[in-house]
Amino acid sequence: MNEQLKEVVERKIQQKISAGITNAQLAIDKLVSEGKIARDFIAPIGTNLTLGTGPVLVFQPDQDVNHVKMIVSGSEEYTMHENSVLQAGEKLGINQSYLRGLAYSKQPWQINLAAHVLNQHSLNTNRERVLIRSVGTEVRGILSDQYRRLNSELIITAFLEMAMSQGANLCDGYMNDTKIWIETLLPNVFEVPTEKNGMRYLAFGSRISSSDYGNGALELRPFILEGVCTNGLVRESVMKVVHLGARLPDNLALSERTFQLDTETQCSAIKDLTKGFFAKEAITERAFEVQRASDMDVDLVQELKGLFKSSRLYKDEVTQIERVFMNGNPDDGIQGQNTLLKLVNGITTHAKVATPERSRELQEIAGDLMNRVKK
Repeated sequence: MNEQLKEVVERKIQQKISAGITNAQLAIDKLVSEGKIARDFIAPIGTNLTLGTGPVLVFQPDQDVNHVKMIVSGSEEYTMHENSVLQAGEKLGINQSYLRGLAYSKQPWQINLAAHVLNQHSLNTNRERVLIRSVGTEVRGILSDQYRRLNSELIITAFLEMAMSQGANLCDGYMNDTKIWIETLLPNVFEVPTEKNGMRYLAFGSRISSSDYGNGALELRPFILEGVCTNGLVRESVMKVVHLGARLPDNLALSERTFQLDTETQCSAIKDLTKGFFAKEAITERAFEVQRASDMDVDLVQELKGLFKSSRLYKDEVTQIERVFMNGNPDDGIQGQNTLLKLVNGITTHAKVATPERSRELQEIAGDLMNRVKK
């Protein structure tokens, strides 16, 4: 490796780590603070049509915030996060796109109609039990009564303890209202020569993501950073925990032991899998995948069209990524022939200017494309 370039790459990676530590700590702090005011309870949604018993959950327009709110048992009032509104609609058989268009239009008559539609469906739908997850007075999730609850704080801690014991550093993180992502990275730079896209300078790490509100499974993925451009991508998840188990009792305190045991089981699995990410063999295999991706010729325009048709990329994203290719800036990792690796780098370059949530989705889309090297 050119010593001058090596110093540049190592400095960029260190800067990435230094900047990302703050993001990661903010995400972890938010997880901990919201956990202190979180509440779970079981309630029925729908109506007992046989006995004629009315709904326990009633929906009303909340004109103060241009939203829909929920009344529980005629007295407890909660604002509703978009995630929970759509989950309520799913439980009641309401088209998600239609409901979203009404509930988030900011037009009073449409918000009124959204609440009315939810109530009418509830009055004419067989009652089922649901797990309601709230943070303070906001409902974040309306989930199956078989939803397997896990302690995300302990799981994230187990992940970080193992990653750091292998020499990795926190390099980034983000938490929105319903999901958290935490990333770690080894500070070492690996030189990976490719035949069609030049020398690549890579750093390797791991990402964990989870949602306590039904917005995605608990997932653990290898993380790869291009040192020159600091583009990141994640490979396929080695762990996808779907939160389904036995039916929860009405009194959730009775399931506390199950909650603890399930969390301990997942913490143990996460430690083992995270340790494996930093093994020499695993890093070598990911480096080989990068080389094989550089060997695969692709039609960049057709690939982007295909990703748009499959709804994985938005129209404006296709335009922006095409511009990245036209610029052909080596500082974006865009160099050499039109290969799968170049396509991946185009997507991850655009990911750096996307929202934190979309950025990570784009990194996963890019990582999924790398699955082709195994075929």
